[in-house]
Amino acid sequence: MNKFARALGVSVLAASILSACGAENSTMSSSNQSNNENESQEVKNDTSAKEEDTNEQKEAEANIEVTSETFGSWEDSIGSIYASYSAEVTNTGDKPAEIGDIQVNLEGDDGSIIGTIPMVMATPDIIMPGETAYLGETTLLEGASSADEIKTANSNIDFSSTDEEPMMLETDKVKLKEGDVEYGTPYIVTGTVINPNEEKADDIRIAAGLYDENGKFLGALNGSIQVSLNPDGKAGFELSYPELPKDIAGKATEVKVKAYNWSF
Repeated sequence: MNKFARALGVSVLAASILSACGAENSTMSSSNQSNNENESQEVKNDTSAKEEDTNEQKEAEANIEVTSETFGSWEDSIGSIYASYSAEVTNTGDKPAEIGDIQVNLEGDDGSIIGTIPMVMATPDIIMPGETAYLGETTLLEGASSADEIKTANSNIDFSSTDEEPMMLETDKVKLKEGDVEYGTPYIVTGTVINPNEEKADDIRIAAGLYDENGKFLGALNGSIQVSLNPDGKAGFELSYPELPKDIAGKATEVKVKAYNWSF
């Protein structure tokens, strides 16, 4: 009997330990309830807070939308056919967006591809939430028989969320001038770019969005300057590339400029 009693006592003790361990595990899960109401409520509150933090992290993502775009095509004096594409893109997400590869498709009436514009760059290439960037490029269409073949254009933009921020620069004394329509430069944008940062800017890229008096987006120009800027340094810039359709000549009344320092 003494041996049996001792064995029974050990069994009861072991069962008690296992039961206690099981109760501790249950308080760590929001799907089970604890025998202690107060402990259970505290665990639920803590779990709910963690779930809310997790949901907020999941929701904080970048999202790129093309808010305005325009394209045009034309034939030059020797019969070569060109097409241009410009866009204003906006980060409608909650995190900075890093822009990757961009390709523009130029399509005919039936949706067939007349040509593409590869290697399109965004200025800036990292877009903060609520901010915009400009795309603008022109290409020679080898396979097109007529400029009228192109009926629509659309862009494919790769992007990802990032924790990085662009090194933005300031601009001053920006002026919009009329150019030479016959050479594909209906507008020229000039101004001064200034480095307000504590770091040196050594690869400066600039883009200008053109708008009419009603705020309609007409196209984008882009370029760079060849000099580096130390903190508080400044330099002049002139934008006339890429070529833009003749039919926007005389319509632009406003220009918005973006400038930043590109880096790997």
